[in-house]
Order: sequence, then structure tokens, then C-alpha cells
Amino acid sequence: MPESWKSILRLEKNAAGRDFVCGDIHGCFGDLEEALEERGFDKARDRLFCVGDLMDRGPASALAAEYMGAPWFFSTLGNHERMFLKASDRGVPRSAQLSSINHHISNGGDWAYGKLPPETKSALLEGVKALPLAIQVGDALIVHAALPEVESLEEIEEDPSEHIEHIVWFRGEYPPVRIPGISRVYVGHSIVEKPRESGKYLNIDTGAFLKHWGRSGKLTILEI
Repeated sequence: MPESWKSILRLEKNAAGRDFVCGDIHGCFGDLEEALEERGFDKARDRLFCVGDLMDRGPASALAAEYMGAPWFFSTLGNHERMFLKASDRGVPRSAQLSSINHHISNGGDWAYGKLPPETKSALLEGVKALPLAIQVGDALIVHAALPEVESLEEIEEDPSEHIEHIVWFRGEYPPVRIPGISRVYVGHSIVEKPRESGKYLNIDTGAFLKHWGRSGKLTILEI
């Protein structure tokens, strides 16, 4: 499976309806639908953007295939989608693939092995392979973990493979945002109790899956 990404998806702000962004869903699509209903989300006019990590840990990861195919739903690639891709890569030595499978399972990916119908897995793979590394909506940018220290989005587009690990795995103090015209960067990946601002960054991963583990967590959705 060759690695290639449509690295940046650029969209204008929604002239017909509203734009929302949500934190890591992690298979909690029932919680997502409840939150959308509370906001009167209109799937014919409104749009939802996700910071990635659609799958693993929550109760309904396989439903990600349906959402990735919906015209109103957009997501960036998260580290859990990255793990899923690596575990599904048959173009590497078997030992390397088994290591990737074990890594995915140890991070909540056990649902993807065993009883998952082949057609569902195929749809998931096609959807995940189409996810961009970043989405720009007007002056807002959505990435999974953090931006690399670049001065333009074109730098990422020139060599996505150089930046992907930083974009989907970064943890720590956010690097400065040097890209002109970007006023807000929405990220997830690192769980926070409530949305946390740091410079131009806003982390909105408030641990949606934790409520299904008997702990405190919820899915955050904000209007852009």
C-alpha cells in the first residue's frame, strides 16, 4: 500500500449553512449524533469537521466508514487512522505487519481484526486513505496533533512524508503558527478536561470515549 495523501484540503467558509468542528470521536458516533441533534445540525446545509481519530477505544469504530462517505462530514488523518493503515499494509514483511497490528490492538484497535466484514474493512481503508493531513476552512486550520514549524501550507504539500509523524503524533508545547492568514488551529490528540487555548491553537479533544469507560469525558463540538 503506497503512502500518499491529499495533504491539504482547502475550503471556503460555508455560505449555505454553518461549519462545526469536533474533537476526537474514537468510535463514539452515537454521542456525535446526539450532539448534532442538540445543535439542530442540518445535514443538507451544515458541515462538520473532525480533528481525526475517528476510530478505536469507543463502541462503534466501524461506523467511521459511513461518516467518511457523507458529503457533510470531513476529517483529517489522526494517529489512530495512521496505525490502521500501517496494520493493513501487506506490502511490508509479515513481521513488520504483525508488529503494526499489535501496536494498533494495544491502542484500542482490536475491533478491526476477527469479525470485521471484509467489505467494511475495505470501505474503511478507502476512506482513511483519502483523509488529508490538514483542512483549511477560511482562516481556520484543522490538524490532528500540531503543525510543523513551516511558513506555508505549501511546504507540507511539497513533502507530506516529512511532516506526517509530527502532524499526527506530536505532544508537548505547541510550536508557533507561522502561516500567514491562519487565525486559529483546531487540534485534538492530547486529552484535556475542557477546550484549551495555547496561542493560535485550540485543543478540543475532551475524551469522548472516556464516558464509555466509566470515566469523565465528552465529545466537544464548536461552531467555527
